[in-house]
Amino acid sequence: MLVTNNRIINAVNRAGRRLNSVEQRIVLGATALLSQPFFDYFNKNVDEDTRKVSTARTVAKIVAGTLVGVAVRILCINGFRKFSNYDLKIVNGCVEKVLPKTNKDVFVPVFAKLKKGMTVDEFKNDYENYVKTGGVIGASLAMIATNFLLDAPLTNILTNKMTSCMKLSGESKEKDGEVLNAAA
Repeated sequence: MLVTNNRIINAVNRAGRRLNSVEQRIVLGATALLSQPFFDYFNKNVDEDTRKVSTARTVAKIVAGTLVGVAVRILCINGFRKFSNYDLKIVNGCVEKVLPKTNKDVFVPVFAKLKKGMTVDEFKNDYENYVKTGGVIGASLAMIATNFLLDAPLTNILTNKMTSCMKLSGESKEKDGEVLNAAA
């Protein structure tokens, strides 16, 4: 599908400018939580117990993924910001040079070299985008590990908690317990 309606294009662009990565992950998680579990719950190709456990697993995956995704993004953005403190050398109201404040500030931006005549306000705007982008890149790399170290175990814990509250037939409980333990 090709979107050609300018109102739709402008609305998507506006949302992209206003929502940061953390907020986008929350919206993604909320949308998934409001839609995906229903596919599992109303799947008539499987028995009732399987539908219940599948729905619980889907909800657990969405909740775990959203919580971990939001936390990792926040931590990485704040960490990137912590190691990118700067001092500005200003000449005639324009940023001439960006210097690290301390030796630990290893992520100091150098884009002032690329844009001659950059004002302090332009620098601060570009700096905010730089920090958020650097943090999201770091979070993307970190999430390779957190998917296995945090998401999977948290999903199993949440699934087990939810299924323990369900009324399942005795045979299904044994089967589901074996499946959940094998998935861990």
